[in-house]
Amino acid sequence: MVIIEQASKAYVISCSSSVPGGSTALQSSDATSTKSPAGSILSPLSAIVDSSDDAIVSKTLEGTIISWNRGAEQIFGYTAEEVIGKPITIIIPPDRLYEEAEVLARVRSGRKVDHYETVRRAKDGHMIDISLTVSPIRDYSGHIIGASKIARDITDRKRLEREREELLAREQAARQEAQQANCRLNEQVELLRKEVLAREQAEAELAKMIKTRDQFIATASHELRNPLNVLVLTLELLSQTSKDASGSSNIQLLVARLRTQLDRLNMLIERLFDISRIRSGKFELVKEKFDLIGLIKEVAGRFAKQTPTIRVYPGRPMMEVCWDRMRIDQAITNLVSNAVKYGEQKPISITADIQDHFVVVRVKDQGIGISPQELDRIFDPFEQGRAATSNGGLGLGLWITKAIVEAHGGSILAESELGQGSAVTMTIPLQPT
Repeated sequence: MVIIEQASKAYVISCSSSVPGGSTALQSSDATSTKSPAGSILSPLSAIVDSSDDAIVSKTLEGTIISWNRGAEQIFGYTAEEVIGKPITIIIPPDRLYEEAEVLARVRSGRKVDHYETVRRAKDGHMIDISLTVSPIRDYSGHIIGASKIARDITDRKRLEREREELLAREQAARQEAQQANCRLNEQVELLRKEVLAREQAEAELAKMIKTRDQFIATASHELRNPLNVLVLTLELLSQTSKDASGSSNIQLLVARLRTQLDRLNMLIERLFDISRIRSGKFELVKEKFDLIGLIKEVAGRFAKQTPTIRVYPGRPMMEVCWDRMRIDQAITNLVSNAVKYGEQKPISITADIQDHFVVVRVKDQGIGISPQELDRIFDPFEQGRAATSNGGLGLGLWITKAIVEAHGGSILAESELGQGSAVTMTIPLQPT
């Protein structure tokens, strides 16, 4: 039975075991006046219980359900007829059965359970988050005879809490990831800064070394040319003197050999000078009108004794251009010289023609060819193929040739396959700017 006090009156709601079938009967009495009608308090109390959205359930100390309101029907899906007289465990998941024993033990000791959050099972099997309040039910003499339960559906609140926790977890994970990414970015920036600094230092050191090298080349070239000029003059005097001396033919042969080597030395020195001019931007052209076909034939004639066949294939008998004759002579000579060196004494062809206002000169040999790796670097300064190192030289010829062609507003292209020979093509505007 439950004793409810209101103002100066006490109302008693009792659970009677004498009702047939063991169902629950409610009685009321006026604690101060026995004349008060029972219905005056039962009706509003019953209406309150029935209209509550919370599940209000009462049970015996053995756990048998003895009342079940509409709120309980809505939350758990069972009607009162289905559950009254049944054990309360029908709504408790197996893994939560221990809670019922703990709650009953607490109720037997007269203590109340307030807002205990747990999980219960609905009729269709789905789980419901609830907030449970359990109070002991006492009879007239104050003995505990049962327990009343109020269960509030907190599924939506729990879902929102879980969503909030998930959002907080994602936010924290995102913040940690952002912090880690920021750390990684800072590390990358620091590495990049160090790389840039190291590169700048290396470039500055390289520029300093290049400047020192160019100064050395210019100085060395100048110093080498002075004794070379003296040798040339002395050789000329020796040549004139030997004309009247006995054994002049042998002397003339020696003079010729010396002159060849002096010419070679002079060419090397001139190329060193060209490096200094190109690096310093003082590579100037002296333009004049001349017949390009005539110049090509002249260059080919110089190599006639060194190779069995050099063929010139002009696209027209004459080709007047206004270029730097000396530099174009130097460029074509470099190309033919390379073809002779690496042509394995096979025929060399030189073609020249005009195509779309451009002069195209092509020197082709049938020699050893160049590997793709070496071909990529063939126009770099001091670059020589493996097969070229045995033929001497500084590896400057094609680099200087490229500078000459580009100074005329043109371009140069090398094509080659190992064992199939090489071809170098110069393309220069007929009227360069």
